[in-house]
Amino acid sequence: MSYEIDIDLQAQDDIAALPAMALPALAEAMTVLELTPWNGRPINPDNPDGAVRTFAFGSAGMLTYLVLDDEQRVDVLIVAWAS
Repeated sequence: MSYEIDIDLQAQDDIAALPAMALPALAEAMTVLELTPWNGRPINPDNPDGAVRTFAFGSAGMLTYLVLDDEQRVDVLIVAWAS
């Protein structure tokens, strides 16, 4: 079963600011989140089962997101790109 992806307003602004070369990698990362969101790393290593996670994409990208299992949804909170 796949998860629905919901992109927070801040993350939408982050995505709009990404360089064009980052977009294919971002699309791949979103596909991974739809299928296996728990594969990301917990934002807090002391809470390995925590629902707030990060997922690296491309050469310099990082997604921060929240997994809502009950709703089968992933809320993308922050999209960062180190240039």
